[in-house]
Amino acid sequence: MRLSEYMDYRLIYLDVPAKDKNEAITAVIELMKKNKALENSDEFLEEVFQRESLGSTGIGKGVAIPHTRTKSVKKIIIAFARLDTGIDFGAEDGEPVRILFVIGTPTDTVGEYLKILAKLSKILKESSLRKKLLKAKSAQEVLDQLIEAENVPS
Repeated sequence: MRLSEYMDYRLIYLDVPAKDKNEAITAVIELMKKNKALENSDEFLEEVFQRESLGSTGIGKGVAIPHTRTKSVKKIIIAFARLDTGIDFGAEDGEPVRILFVIGTPTDTVGEYLKILAKLSKILKESSLRKKLLKAKSAQEVLDQLIEAENVPS
């Protein structure tokens, strides 16, 4: 299982403007909608907000991973957004979030979904990867950095 299998350069957004976490999540989902990645963007947005209300998806170190299991996607999808300014996501470390991964997964793919969350969390612990994602100049460069990070032996 490789993160890059679930990503598409058209779902990588750089310098997304937002003032708070709801605006950030909404902006990313609107971009996903424009790129026809979602069956029902309104339902997906509502489900992501419902999940977020259960507890922050801010995992610390400037990263958040809003996610949901949904009927709004046919296969697991991962969108990446780099926010233009740091936003409070309620992460335990209190650090503002600039790196956002939004994940949608069909309701019947729980095991794979949990593996993706675990893998993302693991590779994003590396400060060098986070720095590279913040400096990336293109969607392809973001994708390349993630592929490279996955190839590093544990």
